Amino acid sequence: MVFSQEPIQFSFWNKEINPAFSINETNLAYVLYENKFLLKEWNNKLIGLDIKTKDGRINMHFGQKGNINFSSNKTSVGYAQKMSPKLNLGLSVEYTFFHQREIKNNPALLTPTFGINFKQSELNSFYFSIYNSGIIFHNNGLPNSLIIFWNHQVNDNSSFSLGSITEKQMIYASFAFHYFYMDSVKLTFEINSSEIPVNFAITCSLKSFEFLLENNYHQKLGISNQIGLAYKW
Repeated sequence: MVFSQEPIQFSFWNKEINPAFSINETNLAYVLYENKFLLKEWNNKLIGLDIKTKDGRINMHFGQKGNINFSSNKTSVGYAQKMSPKLNLGLSVEYTFFHQREIKNNPALLTPTFGINFKQSELNSFYFSIYNSGIIFHNNGLPNSLIIFWNHQVNDNSSFSLGSITEKQMIYASFAFHYFYMDSVKLTFEINSSEIPVNFAITCSLKSFEFLLENNYHQKLGISNQIGLAYKW
């Protein structure tokens, strides 16, 4: 049984946290827009470009989180390479600068992000990444977040993943179920122990385009909605 589907959770839509995601994809460009908690003052935007090379891929993206009064702005350039049929490594360098209205000399960070993907067998894959959340700017740009996940194939149409997320000196457990309908539709439903305990995402592919709709629920602040569009060639 050969499993070719890649869960949304470990795809190019989440390149920010692991530059080795989607290493087998074609060339692609994508945009993301997220409205946080239905607040018009809090919107996140990201635009990315991913170019396939002989043994890996080059990725670039620019993202902005916040509003005109305060924002975190991140520019990233990275490279991922196939080290073997089972092992992929990725490294990106991110320049993050902060904008605070009416305040000069805002802080900036130069931060590395490391990603490792290991396909132990046709049924089991492991994902590791170390990155900076881009929120805390008093640590000289050192990575402050760690993600470890195991993904297991159940059958040709589904898989599940178990893992942990260490961020802001807190550790969260996560479980996600992934469903695939043919090669055109992917679904992910995640529950975890953080303040945002429920996440749902769906992607639909149509010829060279892929569409993303993602929703998550914060226990105190409510619902966030994210949409994305990718073009592949």
